[in-house]
Amino acid sequence: MQLFRYKKLYSPFKAFSRLILTDAYACTEKWNNRFSSSTFGDLSAGDLGIQIQYRLNNQASVTPLDFDIFVNKVQQSDTNFLDFLETIAYKFRETQNSLKTLSSTHHAFVRNYIHHNEIHRVLEVLKNRAQSGIFLDEVSASILQESFVKKQDFVSALSVMWELCLQSHLEQEQLRPYLSALWLHTANELFKSNTLFERSEVIEEEEEEVDMDTDFQSVPYLRNPNYDGWFDIKRPRLQLGHCLFALSNAIQSRLSPIFSPAMELNLKNLVPRLHLLGYALLEDSKKLLSFAASLNKLEIDRDVLTVVEKLIESSDRRSDDSEIKKGFPILLTESEVTSTLEQFKTITSTLTPSDKSFHTTIDEIVKSITTDPSIQSAEIELVERLYSDFECTRAAVWDNEAKLHRRREVISTVKSRLRSLADEEERISYFENAGTVEHHAWLAPRTRSERQWSRLKEWKKDLKEYQQKRQGGRDAVEDL
Repeated sequence: MQLFRYKKLYSPFKAFSRLILTDAYACTEKWNNRFSSSTFGDLSAGDLGIQIQYRLNNQASVTPLDFDIFVNKVQQSDTNFLDFLETIAYKFRETQNSLKTLSSTHHAFVRNYIHHNEIHRVLEVLKNRAQSGIFLDEVSASILQESFVKKQDFVSALSVMWELCLQSHLEQEQLRPYLSALWLHTANELFKSNTLFERSEVIEEEEEEVDMDTDFQSVPYLRNPNYDGWFDIKRPRLQLGHCLFALSNAIQSRLSPIFSPAMELNLKNLVPRLHLLGYALLEDSKKLLSFAASLNKLEIDRDVLTVVEKLIESSDRRSDDSEIKKGFPILLTESEVTSTLEQFKTITSTLTPSDKSFHTTIDEIVKSITTDPSIQSAEIELVERLYSDFECTRAAVWDNEAKLHRRREVISTVKSRLRSLADEEERISYFENAGTVEHHAWLAPRTRSERQWSRLKEWKKDLKEYQQKRQGGRDAVEDL
């Protein structure tokens, strides 16, 4: 009995919390076998990168295939080469061909940083998506998030979730087991920590007095204060709130058929709890109280109610007499936070709390997903199929580029031969038709500059004849 308590104290779920994804999930061997393809050629990443940089600096075209091959080959370089990779990526983003970037390029870019153990660095590149043009897919996001989970950095793991949420990934694709396990585990660990219960300190900037000796400089543009409530969100609790809503909506309508009926039922039982936590995280007091009032027939875990109360107490707020500033998030007032907390406690006092722990339920669901052999094989098959699609797409683009290159060479050769034949024909037939050629040349339409040059030529000729006549008249008078 003491042994059982000992195991329970250290939580048996910590063993799999660090290994949600199996080692085979990354399909490292198949991923590295791509270098054996003839598409990659013999150039090193450095030589290819220098050629691409030269073309970009001279406004020459760089094809998405060349950029894809370069990004993939960076894995064979050292960590210092990542600086050069970012420089090329930012420059390539400014070209029109960046709109046709291959899916394998995004995946290889992220895996390069994971391979070199620079996961925090690639996260900053992903956040700077407008300049880098790099976006996550489900597999690269799962591998990257797993890397943060292993290091117990759940705030960074949440940032990976937020990047997928910004891409509306769960609105477009079915919810797969490993992704749901990673999201639930990350959210659960964040709730266990005190990260989400800390109020963000907002420092109001005081207006500085204009100094008459200040040098004013022109700038390209001025950006008015703006807050769109989506892409401008920086607070982790707001990001987690939107992620939980995206996850719960996917559970309700877009679950993958890989899930067993028991797993599907357990996940759908989580939806009311995720909605309640989501409203609390988003600090939406009206919807929170309305949804809590509608739960009178459901049993809600005690720890969920406790977490919601802590979230309400730690909500960011403004003073009661302050005004809503344009371009800034709308916060609850002090009195609204107090009133919301009191009303929530009144509503929950009528509910029947469940004795089952929410955290334990999450751990059990995650464990059932990660230990299911059928799910493991299905997820690995997904990754292998993705890498096969990368190779097929790259080969198809290579064949298309080769056809276009051959076509351009044929057209260039034909044009060169036609010019040579035309020059030879002109050389042979010129003396036979010299008069006709000169006559046609004289009758040919002239540009304005050619007409001006012709008139100037005629004027000089007339002036020369006039001077000759005048000089001849003077010579005749002297002879007399």
